[in-house]
Amino acid sequence: MRVRVAIVLLVYVVAARGVGNLYPLSSFEMYGSTRLTTASRIAVQTDRGVQEIERFSRWRCATPPSVDPRICLAQWPYFHVEARDREVLDHIRDAADPGTDAQPVTVIRRVWRLPADGPAVASECVLAQCEAAP
Repeated sequence: MRVRVAIVLLVYVVAARGVGNLYPLSSFEMYGSTRLTTASRIAVQTDRGVQEIERFSRWRCATPPSVDPRICLAQWPYFHVEARDREVLDHIRDAADPGTDAQPVTVIRRVWRLPADGPAVASECVLAQCEAAP
């Protein structure tokens, strides 16, 4: 049985390499053909450091943060996942009021530059000043 599976897998790989992306075969180059040189994520800066937005369930912002990537012009261009950015904004917008447990926080976008040689370099862009509570 293992021999049959190995043969089928080998035939699939050879066929996919030969025809490229002709349904139902694929070489899946979308996962490895382009090297990213930047990455970004929206997070929250507190007195304890940078944390995930979801660590806080209650939010109050005088001005809601925007996920428009053009806000961070000093860091532009950078890779971002628009769907994930919208999830973060929805989490903040739909949250209950933090009440008296509120602590001041800063919603930021952290952008990493990923050079081919050397360590990643991070920079931050402020998106909003808010209050949040766990």
